[in-house]
Amino acid sequence: MKHSAQILLLAVCASISASSTPQANVRIPLEATNFVIDASKPYVYLEIDHVGPRKPMREGEPNVGIYLHLTNNCALPIVIVKFEDSPADPKTAISIEDEVVPNPQGPGGDVTGGSVYVEGRVPDLKEMDDIFRSPNLNEAEVSGAEWAQKQALQGTPQKDRPERPHGYNGGNAPTRVQLITLVPPGGKVFFSVPANHVSATWHFEIPFRLALPNKSRIRPPYSYLAFYQEDLKNAQAATPTTH
Repeated sequence: MKHSAQILLLAVCASISASSTPQANVRIPLEATNFVIDASKPYVYLEIDHVGPRKPMREGEPNVGIYLHLTNNCALPIVIVKFEDSPADPKTAISIEDEVVPNPQGPGGDVTGGSVYVEGRVPDLKEMDDIFRSPNLNEAEVSGAEWAQKQALQGTPQKDRPERPHGYNGGNAPTRVQLITLVPPGGKVFFSVPANHVSATWHFEIPFRLALPNKSRIRPPYSYLAFYQEDLKNAQAATPTTH
């Protein structure tokens, strides 16, 4: 009798534990039809247009640039930062704020989160480990990535070491006047960055946030769109440029 009671108690505890886990048996919806305009694509994304000549905006920049489209694919407007002297013609590429960030280094030198596991029983979450591909410059994982890169380059002459350029952010912007710019649902922004903002060891990120009013003191979230060298290679392989 005592043994049966113990088994029953364990079964009840297991049931309570499973029901109290928020992620238990949760399925992520395949289509967020009320939020995403085109459910086959991310809610905000970058698409490459071409690689071609570009007038340098700062000293030391290459005269080649990467031209891209930023698309707001969600039902809410978003905001980005552009520069005041950007051309008004939508067919002409503008300049927007970006950050050039070292690629995070996981075990074996990959650029994922390393040994990251899925909590609970939500298998769809495994595809979301790219959250570690877009870190903030102040976070420890970026410092660790820079340290790993320096270690890998030990013994390489200084003149042969690649130097990560500054992005168009903060005091490194090519112009001092920066404008918060609204991108409406379904809207696109045509912009360019210098070709050296992407390499085998760093990538660039575009900061953005949903354009929702915040009437409380609770800090709202913001996000980044990342673009890696592998994205450039994949795009060029899929659609050879004619520019």
